[in-house]
Amino acid sequence: MTPKFLLFLLSLSLLACKQEGSKTDNFDYKYTDKPDVLSCEQTKTALLQEALYAFEDDIVNFYTPEKPDYNRAYSLFVSEALSNKTDYSKLVSPHSQTVFEVLKNDNALWSNNKDGSHLNYNHPIFKCIGNSLKDKNFKTTFNALIDTNSMSLRMINPILRRQARGMQNDKYLATYAALELFYGKLFDVKINSQLDEDEAYEERSGLKDQGSHEGHNH
Repeated sequence: MTPKFLLFLLSLSLLACKQEGSKTDNFDYKYTDKPDVLSCEQTKTALLQEALYAFEDDIVNFYTPEKPDYNRAYSLFVSEALSNKTDYSKLVSPHSQTVFEVLKNDNALWSNNKDGSHLNYNHPIFKCIGNSLKDKNFKTTFNALIDTNSMSLRMINPILRRQARGMQNDKYLATYAALELFYGKLFDVKINSQLDEDEAYEERSGLKDQGSHEGHNH
């Protein structure tokens, strides 16, 4: 094998890696200018980061539209999501709905659990999340539940409530919350078929009339 041919193969490999984060999942990535916050083998990190950033934008725009406050948005979202009070039809943006449709193509990521969760905790992403969590106590509990196949939304519920305000500073924990409480919930809710219309989303979410966020002034 000649040096020129080896160089050619290397160039193709680098090009493929570069294109992974652009349009390989048949949709336009919106957050390619954002910093890389996840590093997990055997997972589509670019897609998961896109999902995370889309999720964060949605909860901030919905819960704290006047002045973005990630900690408050996470706290309000987690509280409502765990209490089954989240109105996903108003919360989910067109882009997040598109991301969800792409995420659904990863069959290994999803399951049907008795507690209502749709995540397959045997997927490599959860091992990666467990190894990267910042809070030591939560990390120990999370990994123990994953390793013993005991993970469930019911078991993790009270800890998630306590950890909500720290999610902005722990992107691995935030990714778990996004998959569990946001994208995973979209299997069970009917989102308006016109989600691709940005104007319709803005009207539903209250971005056109930011004074209409009654019920979120907790």
